Amino acid sequence: MKYYAPTNLENALDLLEKLSSEKNVLLAGGTDIVPKLKSNPARSGWYDKYDASVKDFNMIYLGNLGLSYVTSDDGGALHIGALTTMSDILADPIADKIPVLKEALRHLAGLTIRNVATIGGNTMNASPAADSIPALIALGALAVFTGKAGQRTVALEKVFTGPGKTDIQRGEILTELIIPKPAGKGKFEKLGRRKAETLSIVNGAAQADMTGTHCNSIRIAVGAVAATPLRLEKIEKMLEGKDVTESLIDQAAEAAVNEISPIDDIRGSAEYRKKVTRVVVKRVVAGACL
Repeated sequence: MKYYAPTNLENALDLLEKLSSEKNVLLAGGTDIVPKLKSNPARSGWYDKYDASVKDFNMIYLGNLGLSYVTSDDGGALHIGALTTMSDILADPIADKIPVLKEALRHLAGLTIRNVATIGGNTMNASPAADSIPALIALGALAVFTGKAGQRTVALEKVFTGPGKTDIQRGEILTELIIPKPAGKGKFEKLGRRKAETLSIVNGAAQADMTGTHCNSIRIAVGAVAATPLRLEKIEKMLEGKDVTESLIDQAAEAAVNEISPIDDIRGSAEYRKKVTRVVVKRVVAGACL
């Protein structure tokens, strides 16, 4: 392994171009990669995820690129640098405009992990059970990838292609997440085997723009119930343009089960996840709409 620590974004992109024919691993907070590397990389599969081999790869540390910030622009959109830690987002008053994300981040791991883990690293880890992702999708977040040819902006729900897999292109770095001007109210919900510091059996979030009980628009996303975090667009359409009642929410929660494809694993069976999805969708929709 060779280790590199570029001092700015331009240097990092130059380095990726120079090493384009080699295997490269991008390191942010390291809360996912480092434990896997220390334990048993040959069994963990991390090198497949990051397109690197066990014996011959480059580790490129991104922490010096100046990508730790939370700002808002004149249009009210929020910009979060990819290297911003979860704790820094939670502490930033600008992020008070997106309480659904803050709620999700408070449920993510423990304080020591949140102090190091970055929003970009958590995104590119592409875990189907990541707590931050449903909240970001519900907020309509956009991922900004930067390469030598320029920038590419992608709706976050389109970034994930499978467990641990994204559509990042060779030579690119995720540099920023953009959250359009928040409207309405949001709600995040997580169910795990413990009340804290646990991986989600099912998680979910919703963000709704309401006029009284009338739903103008809503975005709903769930995690740990498919190969990727999942936006529930069909369920959104059941609610938009209607007066939201408890009965309608029950119908939406029931219909959500038809949109997921959970698996059996150590945290829960597929059948259990279907039951829990009903509960999570009901709670996040009610929290956002009522």
